[in-house]
Amino acid sequence: MKPVLRIVLSALILTSGILACGGSPTASPDAVNTAIAQTQQAQALAQATVNANALTSIPLTPTAGAPVDAAALTEEELAALIDQAVTEAVAATEQTTAAAASATSDDAMTAEEVAYIYDYYYYADYYVQLAEDLMTQYYGLYSDLAQEMIVEMNAIGAELAQMNDTLTQVSTSLEEINSALSQGMEAAQESVAKLKDSAQQAQTNAEELKAQAQGVMSTLQQDQQGRLDQIAQIKPNNIPTDKLSALQSAFDFLDAANASLGDNKISRDELLNIAQLGKNAQAGFQKFGARGGGVIPGGGDGMGLDLTQFSGKFDEITTQFARGHTPEARGNVNGFQSSLGKRPTRRN
Repeated sequence: MKPVLRIVLSALILTSGILACGGSPTASPDAVNTAIAQTQQAQALAQATVNANALTSIPLTPTAGAPVDAAALTEEELAALIDQAVTEAVAATEQTTAAAASATSDDAMTAEEVAYIYDYYYYADYYVQLAEDLMTQYYGLYSDLAQEMIVEMNAIGAELAQMNDTLTQVSTSLEEINSALSQGMEAAQESVAKLKDSAQQAQTNAEELKAQAQGVMSTLQQDQQGRLDQIAQIKPNNIPTDKLSALQSAFDFLDAANASLGDNKISRDELLNIAQLGKNAQAGFQKFGARGGGVIPGGGDGMGLDLTQFSGKFDEITTQFARGHTPEARGNVNGFQSSLGKRPTRRN
């Protein structure tokens, strides 16, 4: 009623001004109508400006990018993507709940407010799904290797699932409200109250997820250091007895490395086995790797090479496996194998 009252008062003031200036009384109805129309137009323009300013803060609906090939990433790169997706999911959820709180503050809803909240909800839902997909890929690659990280991922996943559940409740409430509004009815108080409660719970979940995910990168560093410390304790337990057996032990190491790379997944047992084979071969290279001795003419194998130059390759490749640097390890393994030439024939 207040806007109508202001319109009438404005019209009366304008009419009084016209009369005071000697205007004809017969023109009063037209003047009043004109004043009302002009005032209504001014209010509509002002409201349009307010709406336009508000809409500039609405984000665009996210567009899904190309699927992430986790096997082509290092463990740090994949963990960083997970961390970023969780951060974005939290931020978008907080924006969604803030928009919902603002829209429901008067216990009523309009179609514009529903659309406004949905714009933020779509972002939150997108990043929640992205985080869950990236975490699934992390499990697939590192579940048998990264012990501390898997514990951390489980905790983050539980918090993420709770936040996703409450976001679903927010969406359900928005659907109920939108359905009522589309039929020309007011939003039911029960639906508005459910939206308000769901938004508050989602905000709580977002805060808990943010707190849980804060240490993911530091946990990764601790996990990787633990693996490095473990393989550093491994000593040779089957040292080759000559250059031929040393070269053969190198190919045993490469076979184990290639087997692990075949499924893009390395377990803790595989890592320890690769490390042990590497230590054995490294000891053989250091002891019998000098150039010459036992050369097989035209054999094309590595018997004529100075193998001591490659003795550091075993630790280098094993460390790459331990740190989850699979792409680098793959290239290093291929290059090392090429440098050694043809596999030597084993003695009977």
